[in-house]
Amino acid sequence: MNTVDLFSIKYKSETYQSLQKLVQSILPVESNINIHGSQGSGKTTWAQFILEKSGLANQFCKIDVKEIEEENFKSELEACTFRHILLENVDYLHRENQAILAQYIQARSLQLKPVVITTSKRSLSDLAREGLLRQDLYYKLSVFNIGLPDLKQVKEDIGTFAEYYLKVFSINYKRPQLSLSNEAIARLESFFWVGNILELENVVERAVLLCEGSVVTDKHIRFDEFQKYNSLDLSLGMSLSEVERRLILQTLEHTQNNRTKAAHILGISIRTLRNKINEYKEAGLI
Repeated sequence: MNTVDLFSIKYKSETYQSLQKLVQSILPVESNINIHGSQGSGKTTWAQFILEKSGLANQFCKIDVKEIEEENFKSELEACTFRHILLENVDYLHRENQAILAQYIQARSLQLKPVVITTSKRSLSDLAREGLLRQDLYYKLSVFNIGLPDLKQVKEDIGTFAEYYLKVFSINYKRPQLSLSNEAIARLESFFWVGNILELENVVERAVLLCEGSVVTDKHIRFDEFQKYNSLDLSLGMSLSEVERRLILQTLEHTQNNRTKAAHILGISIRTLRNKINEYKEAGLI
C-alpha cells in the first residue's frame, strides 16, 4: 500500500471508526503495539502511519523477520540506533530469537526502554495460547493490540477505500477528477478480496488507467487472473466440513505438503492439522 493519510478517510464501518479512535488515543506512540491481520490488510501502512504521526518518520529501525536469516536477528537488533523499532512478521520469530528479543527489551532502563511495534498475521494472544510465542514476550509486546479486518468483513468501506484511491491515482496520473459509477461500486462490493486493501488498490489503479472518460464504470473494473488460482471451488449447498477439507488440502498443495507452513497459513496448530488429515484418510477422502 502507498502511504496514506488514514485519518482523512471517512470510514463508514464501526470497526474502522473504532480503530481510528484507538490509534488517535495512543499518539505519540510510547507503548508497544501489535498490529495483526491478513495479508494485504494494511499492517505495515498502519504501523508506519503511527510512527509518522508520532514525529518519527525517519527515527525508527525496521526489521522484517521473514527477510533476514535467523542467525542475524541478534545483530540486526543490536544495530538499532533508535528507541522505536518496527518489527514485521513477528509471528515468524523462532524460539531462540524470541528469548533474545525478550532479553533486549528487559535489559533497557525504563527511560531508554525500546518501543516496539510488531506486525503479524495472527494475534499474539493466539500464538501464545498455542505455545508458538513465549508468554513473557506476549505481555511485553501487547500493551495495545490492533486487529485489522479482512475487507470482506467491512463491505460498507469497500467504496470508501475505492473512492480514496480513485482520488490518489487521478492525481498521480494527472487525470481529471474521476468518479465511480454505482455499477462499479456494486461490482467491487461483490468481490471476495483475498488480497484485501492491497488488492483493491491495484484494481482501482488499473481502472483509472483504463478509463477514457470522467466516470469509472463496471467495465473498467477488472480483477487479476491470479485470483483463479487463489480461490476455492465452492458452491451453494456445500457443507462447512467440505469447505474446510478443500481449504486444508489446497493449502497443503500450495506449501508442497509442508505441514508446518500449512498450519501457520491456516491459523491452526500442527496437531489439529495432523488430526484433520488422519480423519480424511480414514474416511477415504484423500
